[in-house]
Amino acid sequence: MSSAFDYMSIDHVMICVPNYQETIQWYKDKLDATIEREWTVDELPDLKLAYLNIHGFRLEVVGSTKAETGMPIASDFGESLRTTGIGHFCFRVDDVDAALAEMNRRGVPTFVAAADYPNIGRRVGFMKDNNGNIIEFAGSLKENK
Repeated sequence: MSSAFDYMSIDHVMICVPNYQETIQWYKDKLDATIEREWTVDELPDLKLAYLNIHGFRLEVVGSTKAETGMPIASDFGESLRTTGIGHFCFRVDDVDAALAEMNRRGVPTFVAAADYPNIGRRVGFMKDNNGNIIEFAGSLKENK
């Protein structure tokens, strides 16, 4: 039986930030993002919006001059897993350790060191963006390389 969702795919993830230009620049500098489009909305003059392309992944950044602090910024990974809302987004990479090392080279500290999780068949590591949003890198188990 056919469904309206048969051909559905994810289009983008949106983050709201208090520092629009700084965030755009962070993603450009740290993850090689490019700006697909920037725009404003007449009815919401305090907002600036952009679609960033990060190696085929679209991230929508919304900045406001009236931004309020929303979700708390987790101090550790366990706390982040217990906080409601979008917890993180993930990039699949060939080598998790190399991706984290490149982020470190670009001045971004590792939030959770890379580790193998055989129960899910992946190696993962985490870091945070300039606003505390958690970004995961996931790839093959190191033991399988």
